[in-house]
Amino acid sequence: MVYKVFGFLLVLIFFHNSSLLAQVGIGTTNPSTATALDISSTTDGINYKGLLPPRVPNSSARATITPNSSTDVGMVLFLESNGCYQIWNGLTWENIHCINTIAFTGVAQNFDLATTWGYTSDVAYFDNGVDGFYGITDASNSIFSNLSTLTNNFLGIRDLDDEGNGTTGLATITFATIDISAAIAGTTVAFEYATYRMDNGDDAFYTIIIDGIPQATQQFINGNANSTNSGTISLPIPPGSVSVSLQLQFEQNGEDDVFGFDNFRIIPN
Repeated sequence: MVYKVFGFLLVLIFFHNSSLLAQVGIGTTNPSTATALDISSTTDGINYKGLLPPRVPNSSARATITPNSSTDVGMVLFLESNGCYQIWNGLTWENIHCINTIAFTGVAQNFDLATTWGYTSDVAYFDNGVDGFYGITDASNSIFSNLSTLTNNFLGIRDLDDEGNGTTGLATITFATIDISAAIAGTTVAFEYATYRMDNGDDAFYTIIIDGIPQATQQFINGNANSTNSGTISLPIPPGSVSVSLQLQFEQNGEDDVFGFDNFRIIPN
């Protein structure tokens, strides 16, 4: 009889503990029945503590996390590099809230007064008059007056394959890597271009580099039969990105056709 009573008590204890497992309390013996986990900030009403979520130092470290596109929706972490709580939305990491810091105000390079976005060229600038030019110029410089959509100073190219100057291949302009981690809503990289009488082989390409990873190179000028064109390239950089840079490559032969580039900028969204 004693064994039967003891066994009955064990069954009662088991079912009682099973019901307690429906809600887990930390710092409380009375967790809310509406929660799976109820954490109290204090056990004595005097001393208080907070909740520290998983912290990830940067987007490279975050890339080692491989959440499932469906079952892990709602996963939360704190990205230290930009000071943002982020949630996995099934496709990407989305900012929930970012710590208020000094906002990213943008950088620019227009070859005039705005020169905060530095750059280098792998081909030396040269000025060979009407026979060839590569460098900073304006519309007063001979045939460059045909680039009417560009104002003040701009980067101009006329016969990059000039005898004794330039290059027969691609010239590359590389813009400095800029920290954009404070741009909570992401940024946009943009610049203007203009062409005059572009022929076959007069081409231009851009490559955007996000967090040190080059994206696919895109051709945006494809010369053909004295083509003349102008426009703006605008490239959105997603929220959560830490850094961005830009490479511009071009090739051009012949002193009767020119192109120019201006107003390179990174602006916060």
